[in-house]
Amino acid sequence: MNLCLNEKCFHSSPWNETELLKNLSGEFRAGELTAIMGLSGAGKSTLMDVLAGFITSGVTGNIMVNSKARNLDEFRRLSAYIMQNDNLQPLLTVQEAMNVAAELKLTASPQQKKQKIEQILITMSLDICRHTRTGQLSGGERKRLAIALELLNCPPILFLDEPTSGLDSVTSKYCITLLKQLAKSGQTVICSIHQPSASLLNMVDHLYVVADGSCVYTGSTQNLVPYLSSLGLQCPTHYNPADYLMEICNGDYGKHVPGLIDAIENGKNNAWRSTSNVTTANRQEEVIALNVMASFQALRQRPPMAADYAPRRKGSEYATNFWKQLIVLLKRNTIRLSRDKVLTFTRLSMHFVIALLVGTIYFQIGQDAVYVLDNFNLLFFNIMFLMFSAFSATVTTFPLELPIIMREHFNRWYKLHSFYLANKLADIPIQLTAISLYILIVYYMSDQLLELRRFCMYTLMCCAVSIVAQTFGLLVGTGMKVQHGMIFGPLTILPFLIFSGFFVQFRHAHPYLRWLFHLSFLKYGFEGVMIAIYGYNRPKLSCSDVYCHFAVPEKLLSAMDMTQADYWFSFFVLTALYIILDIATFTLLKLKLEKRV
Repeated sequence: MNLCLNEKCFHSSPWNETELLKNLSGEFRAGELTAIMGLSGAGKSTLMDVLAGFITSGVTGNIMVNSKARNLDEFRRLSAYIMQNDNLQPLLTVQEAMNVAAELKLTASPQQKKQKIEQILITMSLDICRHTRTGQLSGGERKRLAIALELLNCPPILFLDEPTSGLDSVTSKYCITLLKQLAKSGQTVICSIHQPSASLLNMVDHLYVVADGSCVYTGSTQNLVPYLSSLGLQCPTHYNPADYLMEICNGDYGKHVPGLIDAIENGKNNAWRSTSNVTTANRQEEVIALNVMASFQALRQRPPMAADYAPRRKGSEYATNFWKQLIVLLKRNTIRLSRDKVLTFTRLSMHFVIALLVGTIYFQIGQDAVYVLDNFNLLFFNIMFLMFSAFSATVTTFPLELPIIMREHFNRWYKLHSFYLANKLADIPIQLTAISLYILIVYYMSDQLLELRRFCMYTLMCCAVSIVAQTFGLLVGTGMKVQHGMIFGPLTILPFLIFSGFFVQFRHAHPYLRWLFHLSFLKYGFEGVMIAIYGYNRPKLSCSDVYCHFAVPEKLLSAMDMTQADYWFSFFVLTALYIILDIATFTLLKLKLEKRV
């Protein structure tokens, strides 16, 4: 059976397809530490993505488990994929991160969870830094924590992409030692590695080398030099065999790659494999074959035991239900937001400072008919500021969460809608606090009419505009990277500002452009606050001058083309827009995670 990987997403042109992996075959066994090695661009990370099920589109062929075709959903429950970038929550401590993972991944009692966490922290040498925030850990500690988080439910199969990347030689050796210990315990450990040192190479049980999308060697590290010698390639004395093989793959000694591929039969030839490190018990256990690209047999492994990992609820691929996930994620987000000085305290302080500045500029103008137009400008500025502050808060921060979501959701920590809802609910108190702080200061300092009904309606409309803008920012942040969102984000919200009715009124706009006003949520928000302040038969305003043209509020609403505006209709439209944007954001996030882009 052949398996070819054709990935359009690796190319700038959507019409070109390149074969990244070419009919690979291979076998991975339990009790062995397997390293997939190759030059940059050779295809090792792509092969890891295919094996782990991270990439499924554009892939043909068979992946066999226990001599049966792999059931992807079942396989993901029994495996964990630790990607090259750690993608950890930087504001949580090691202990807190482990607690969250245990709550989401285990169904044991609190005491059993505590014992499991303690055992893993000691094993991974993380107990001494349990109260250190993840963002302050060293590179090696972050790697070990990423592994520790996935070991909580004892996955029988563990994939690691470049676990030694960015680590010094001592830390790299310690990391590989831990992986080897996991393999000896019976787990199937497969990692990709760029170019190991001689000491790291000797620790690897099974070496699988990829060059130009094909397999040039599969076997034990001890048999690598004899394999090369059999093809007339003599590794110099005291020379790292891995370095020598990479130089061969690079073409430094001529075009030997096709010969290597033929000699190893593109991964089918297991003559250079060593079984001395596989225990008799393991050899007697059932084989898990993982066929990738032309009968790619992998994973000799015993059937996963119930004691190896927390049992999942019947019929579910997650260890916990929706409500449990929601509560745990809400607690995590609350801790994260309470420590995020940029996202939380800066937002609150910014609203406070701007409110004082605006209140000083527009001090006591709200009930004087002389300053009606100034108050008109103030009301528009208020909703514009609340819109931009809510929009920018999400468009600049949410993209940073996407890699974390991708790792945790792929490894079946939680359902996507659990995370999405928890993320929104955790931020609502901060958002409402910032809005209330701003409105209370500006409303009082500008001397708006102190009627409870009007104040509540005004506050409600400002909150509605802010939440719609926040959701729109979430949509843009989901679809764009941070740098793109910072540039193009304001451009996407600019049309809502232009057609808000402040710069150009509906009746003065060209007939062909009037339909755009109905799409601007800022228009409905602006009309809503104007009705809240000047509508509902507000009595004539006092005039401190000889003549005030807009002393009668109805005259102002007529001049601004708002006589037909209805507060509750505007609120209903904003609610409908919020629901539409919310559904669109969740759908885009789901598609983004499924396509791994």
